[in-house]
Amino acid sequence: MRNVLILVSICILMAAQDSKAQSALTIGIRLNPEYTGILNKNDANAGPELDYERHFGYCAGVGATYALTNHIGLGVDILFSREGQAFSGHFTGIELNETAYSTVVARQGFLNDEPVEGDYVALAELNYIKLPLMISLSTDNSKPVFFSILAGPQINFLQGVAQEVNEKDLEYPNTDISPKDLYKPVTLAGMLALGAGINVGPRLVLSARLRMDYGFNDAEKKDAMIRYYGAEAVRFYSADRKSANSFSTGLMIGFDFKL
Repeated sequence: MRNVLILVSICILMAAQDSKAQSALTIGIRLNPEYTGILNKNDANAGPELDYERHFGYCAGVGATYALTNHIGLGVDILFSREGQAFSGHFTGIELNETAYSTVVARQGFLNDEPVEGDYVALAELNYIKLPLMISLSTDNSKPVFFSILAGPQINFLQGVAQEVNEKDLEYPNTDISPKDLYKPVTLAGMLALGAGINVGPRLVLSARLRMDYGFNDAEKKDAMIRYYGAEAVRFYSADRKSANSFSTGLMIGFDFKL
């Protein structure tokens, strides 16, 4: 964060010395179909009992950018993102890898009287409100077409979690937790977007950028405790389970209006 603040200060000083500076505030909407996932070493090494599958979500919201010059700006977005990780696997009846997400699948099936046998599919779906704080660097944004890079830190606020097994949402009956209790309410990420903008008219800007973000810290709440049927609380996750880091990448379309 300290390095980000230093970079912002440098950009502001550069803007103050730019004789062509033109302050302009733009606001607009963001639409972003995205490919998402949750990276975890235990899940990646689980073998046939748990395989990663591609999962596509979406991201949408609003944003604002303040142009310090024709080349430098500061931006912020408020985005709703539905993301997560899809799995498939095969239970053979032998002991499962207790550090992998396949154990979560088996536990949910047992608690809901729907034991999972043979082939299965599962999904951990997380809904976030994302708040990226960005520096924008571009070619001359007064030209009909310009190219830009946006980068900065991002705060993710967890809004809800759904966990599916064989395309059915499952909770944790006869326990004291819900799926949302298993994930951290706030995480920190970094984002990067590369693309181009088109000045469609004097006040309308259309943009398209390849956008990526990656969670720096563990999305899972590893110290979560669960109480089965009123018994003594125990750890939900194995003590040996590694960090689970979320990521997403997609094509963000923006429609912005100059004020």
